[in-house]
Amino acid sequence: MTKNDAVKMLEEYDALSCVDMIDMLRKEDSRLLYAGEEGVSVEYRGLVTLTSFIDDFTKILDRTGYEPDLICVHDEDMRNHLVEKYGYENEEGCYSYSYHGEPFDLDGYDFRTLDVSFKDRIREVYTLASEESLLDDFSRGEVFGLFIDGHMVGFIGFHSEGSMGMLHVFEEGRKKGYGSLLEKYDINKALELGRIPYCHVFESNTASQALQAKLALKRGKRKCWWLWKD
Repeated sequence: MTKNDAVKMLEEYDALSCVDMIDMLRKEDSRLLYAGEEGVSVEYRGLVTLTSFIDDFTKILDRTGYEPDLICVHDEDMRNHLVEKYGYENEEGCYSYSYHGEPFDLDGYDFRTLDVSFKDRIREVYTLASEESLLDDFSRGEVFGLFIDGHMVGFIGFHSEGSMGMLHVFEEGRKKGYGSLLEKYDINKALELGRIPYCHVFESNTASQALQAKLALKRGKRKCWWLWKD
């Protein structure tokens, strides 16, 4: 089965919930690990994703000892199995949001690609990513800032697998619409690069969910879970 076949399977299964996997499968350097009646699994830049409880995937883990550091699963039974049997950690479930409209008009705003000189300032307020991961984001040129009167008021970027994230507005710039502007810029960048603009939002993050709805992103009905090993 080809990656195109796997994309068609995911589109028929639940395109909005599996938008991350569809986007990954469209990348030339992604690797299809499994596609069949049980579901689909794909690997890209060290992240493995699965749609459902794929027994063949657990057999691969047992037979080869291959245990990726980061897994995103779209099935709670698989999430529980990987936590209980293989020692993965997890915080809470996420919903997938994706944008399927036209680019936004952002003429007149000062967006800049940030270099590593901004790392320490970002690390002060954004702690979800490791320093190594953040350095990789800088090296790809995928961290962006919004500047008002020459001062950075917030930032956003792409995670290594292609999802939008890292959105942060500094306290002095809040309640001015800068978060919406930053995400619109990220959406435009994704469209420019031929990607699907999507993000994962924690189930408890109602503020971010409201932002996605405001920007007309569509939410998948199934949750996903990020699992990792230290």
